[in-house]
Amino acid sequence: MAIALNPKRNPVTVRDAQAETFISGAGKPETNTESDDNGRKPIVVRIPGDLLKRIDQAAKRKSISRSSFIVSSMADLVNGER
Repeated sequence: MAIALNPKRNPVTVRDAQAETFISGAGKPETNTESDDNGRKPIVVRIPGDLLKRIDQAAKRKSISRSSFIVSSMADLVNGER
């Protein structure tokens, strides 16, 4: 007895189409994958635990997010306001 693919779906065709779509997009610049609508870019920064706790406390006192606090503090620092 021969085994045949289910005629309702053909996974090879689906995989081929997905592969072709992926390959055709290779080398093209990705659009807006690394930034949000404000042009901000995510970064990774390692901060000592005790400093992070102080940052969180200061952000809470100002009723803003950790991210907003860090961005605001860095802007003040580079603009010479500190």
